[in-house]
Amino acid sequence: MQKRYSDLQNSIQISVSGNFSLQKTLLCGQIFRVFETENGFIVPLNRSLLKLLQEKDKIYCTAYGKPISQAEVKNFLGMNDDIDSIKEELIRKTAKFSQIIQYGKGLRIMRQNPYETTISFLFSIRNAIPVIRRKLNLLSEIVGEGIRVDGTMYYFFPESEALKNLDTQSVEKLHLGFREKWFVDFVQNYDETFFECILKKSFEEKEKNLLSIKGVGKKVAHCILLFSMNELSAFPVDVWIKRGMYELFEVKGSSKKVTEIGRGIFGNYAGYAQEYLYYYLRNYFK
Repeated sequence: MQKRYSDLQNSIQISVSGNFSLQKTLLCGQIFRVFETENGFIVPLNRSLLKLLQEKDKIYCTAYGKPISQAEVKNFLGMNDDIDSIKEELIRKTAKFSQIIQYGKGLRIMRQNPYETTISFLFSIRNAIPVIRRKLNLLSEIVGEGIRVDGTMYYFFPESEALKNLDTQSVEKLHLGFREKWFVDFVQNYDETFFECILKKSFEEKEKNLLSIKGVGKKVAHCILLFSMNELSAFPVDVWIKRGMYELFEVKGSSKKVTEIGRGIFGNYAGYAQEYLYYYLRNYFK
């Protein structure tokens, strides 16, 4: 049975500087369930649905479903980061990064839900972004909890209790291939409390706990750390980052080796270096 939230909504207005770009932040590959509309973006966040629009130095947010505060929206979009200090430190580490940072100006690291982020990046393994998005949306539709906005039905990401009760037929509809066994193992053995517990631990302990999840390797673990666990020194490595680290810094080797070298080069804000580099490579340096 589909659960429909009421049309309850609250509106938020946030002032931003030229150092924030909603479009770059939402479309740089760190989050998959983003819906572009004629009037901005719609993004599910837990049991809220955010309708977001940027006009110059203002972010307009209408939240449907569960009311949400300005502080929660700002945290979700990474607005609290001292971006000027972050950029200065990265350029101080290596002057080569100045052009890359300028190209990605306005991009922020988001703070997403760790449970959802883990499933999202398990789905991402050897998959293109449109395919990942399609499978995550289908999973959300199968569980069927959502709200209608502007004539379109949008679904919240399922909570762990609902996913534990998925039947075999529903799982098969996702066509996950070799990822299916990892997804099934994860939803049967983990829930939100697992992440609440490890959030209090050190970077190394968090990484170790994440790597114990079947299917989670170094790259996926660092994506989870960076995009949902506030670990800005994480440095996920895929083929794009490998290419960039070689062409710009002559760094080569396994993904694990490039991750460690990247963290060594960029330090506390290696995650921002990674996102700036990824955005630059995917959109400009082709």
